[in-house]
Amino acid sequence: MEELEGIANRTDFDLGSHSKNQDELNLFAKVMPNQDSNMKFVMQDLDDKTVFVPYVIEPSAGLDRGVLAILVESFTKEILENGNERVILKLKPHLAPFKIAVIPLAKNNQQIVEKAREITKNLNKLGIGRVKYEDTGNIGKAYRRHDEVGTPFCVTVDFETLSDKEKTVTIRDRDSMQQKRIPIKELEKSLMEFYTYGRLKQ
Repeated sequence: MEELEGIANRTDFDLGSHSKNQDELNLFAKVMPNQDSNMKFVMQDLDDKTVFVPYVIEPSAGLDRGVLAILVESFTKEILENGNERVILKLKPHLAPFKIAVIPLAKNNQQIVEKAREITKNLNKLGIGRVKYEDTGNIGKAYRRHDEVGTPFCVTVDFETLSDKEKTVTIRDRDSMQQKRIPIKELEKSLMEFYTYGRLKQ
């Protein structure tokens, strides 16, 4: 169990420690004597004209706690129709470490690999974030790997990319797992539209 936020009641210790004439302040906390202070950190009760040392409440929420909260909120497990479990990190696209993964269907086919590397290079030029060239494992394992790290989209280059007239690729959505064919010439525009306006061209 990790702490997401700390809230410490410091009582009157902090201000009492920095005050002079501590023995006159009726402090709740036990403080070390301070002979060097020339101020009293007190407030006055206007009703009865008494003074008191305010309590300090110290909240703490660092960067690591914020990241942990995002990861906990994004981590999801789904049971698929075939009974298998799918782990997804449903990060908002602007928080995803990889914005897109480009996957060659056959990593031993030079034409497919070259086309996938070319697409990766061109997408990286868009300035939308890191685009990952992914050629480890089969296509199913590649999809699952990028589900787990939160990559919003996978673009697959396959044999149809080489053979069809429009040179289409498959684009897969992380959350819905829906796939569709899209011409390479429209790929950059569609992804730029998504990362600019939050929607993918239909």
